[in-house]
Amino acid sequence: MDISDILKCKCCKDIFPEDISLAQPLYMALMLKYHPDKCSDPRAAEASAVINELYGKLKKAHTFKEKLFRCGSRAIEIKYLMSLTQEYGMEYIGERNVYFLIRNELADCYIDSEAKTDLFFREYLPQQILAQAEVFLPLVTHIFNTDEGLLIETCKRSGELPLSRILAFYGGRPDSRHAAWIISRLLGICCYAETRGIVWNCLAEENLFIDPAEHTVRVGGGWWFAAREGSRMTGVQSGVYESLSSLTKTDGIAQHITDLECVKDVARRILPDDAPDAVKKYAESICSSSAFEEMEKWENVIIDGFGGRKFTHMNVRLPDISG
Repeated sequence: MDISDILKCKCCKDIFPEDISLAQPLYMALMLKYHPDKCSDPRAAEASAVINELYGKLKKAHTFKEKLFRCGSRAIEIKYLMSLTQEYGMEYIGERNVYFLIRNELADCYIDSEAKTDLFFREYLPQQILAQAEVFLPLVTHIFNTDEGLLIETCKRSGELPLSRILAFYGGRPDSRHAAWIISRLLGICCYAETRGIVWNCLAEENLFIDPAEHTVRVGGGWWFAAREGSRMTGVQSGVYESLSSLTKTDGIAQHITDLECVKDVARRILPDDAPDAVKKYAESICSSSAFEEMEKWENVIIDGFGGRKFTHMNVRLPDISG
């Protein structure tokens, strides 16, 4: 890797392996080669700064933080890598676990919900369908009633990262092909919900995790706002509320079209200005009454806008967003 290549690097993975034990000797070798005292190239100082910044992010990403929660006479200790402030409380993200803290004064939206556990999303479905759905369904492992509020522990894959942080890394709008596969996965999640007869009521950036390497999307948070189609909702976050129809805002009845409107809102927020016209036009279009009809429309848009599907590598990883 020469200096020109280094100066183009934006993500830790562009230079370093994710294993810190393998990254350290590479870091030492690069600094010996490109340190301004060792290298006569006038760009050496700039290259060294890039190497130091990305290696520093990699080291920091492997440093766990700890937090203690009181449960009466018991104490629950969690370890996490980053935390996010949410409307309902806090979110603590580890390598393979995510902890959601719902403040006591907002706990009723969870307590009154049918979707208290992930069984709500899995019951009465064939194993073959469930096996395909595991990639995006929440997986609850423990629920603790702490002094600060309800603490919900869930599992995730190590490569899954909060979409809100990834979007921030890209300045709010990733490459149009990356935005496109995120939209595709969200529409698939809507199709699953329609098959199950449920409404997610939470499809917004702050509730989603994506795996940049595998191109998957998981409903990470807010799933306790889900409700059966035609039943009364226990509540929604303010971002989702803006996607509700006037009727739904009035009667509070869960409707499938809410999820589709949420996906269109996400699309409008994350698509870059240089996205193909067909894709931008889709984001502004009126939703179909069925998620499957919407998915069919989207498949045609992919062909019109991009000429078909093509896997596009997304190199952002945990070290790039954990600071």
